[in-house]
Amino acid sequence: MLSWREVFKKVLRYIFFDNNCSYCHKELDRDGYICYTCLKKLKENSSLKNKDNFFYVYIYDKAIRQIISDYKLRNRKTMVNDLAYLIEKPLKELIEKENIDVVIPVPVSKNRELERGFNQIDYLLSTLQITYKKIKRVKDTKHMYSLDSYKKREKNIKNAFKIELNLKNKKILIVDDIVTSGATINEISKEIKSNNEGVEIVIFSIAISKHFI
Repeated sequence: MLSWREVFKKVLRYIFFDNNCSYCHKELDRDGYICYTCLKKLKENSSLKNKDNFFYVYIYDKAIRQIISDYKLRNRKTMVNDLAYLIEKPLKELIEKENIDVVIPVPVSKNRELERGFNQIDYLLSTLQITYKKIKRVKDTKHMYSLDSYKKREKNIKNAFKIELNLKNKKILIVDDIVTSGATINEISKEIKSNNEGVEIVIFSIAISKHFI
């Protein structure tokens, strides 16, 4: 039997929030924002995949796009628990296998963090109890999805990051939620290498664009 707190929580969710699964959009049958059937399906496909040192778990299709969008933009912050459940094993395996020294999440601008209330990757890594070091995003860029070419994205993200860490001779894992063109990752990598000798960089994202592959 549900406690009164659990009942109250469910009632509030029905009144104030969408109670449908972010993946299939059917009514939820569990706490969290992904139903049992979809969570099981996603877990079965949560193996680590690799494309030229860009490691990822999922292809960035319509359903995955919706899940990530709901997590960071639709007040579904507690979806972090479902995402952590799905990517914990592949991400931690990668860190161990590649002998990673430093994990760096892709930062968001101050304005975007204020809009969302959090940095979705920082929060995910903290939930997974993975230690990370932060870099600064010093340029409030346009949304990358609004730009239709790699050149525009490259120009948009140019000089957007400031890195004050000593990363000399370190093996670094850059973590992001989505890799579409690779422009953001390439800019961060370039900035790291410009100030640190002997670094090796590996990339991990929850999802990667089909076009990138």
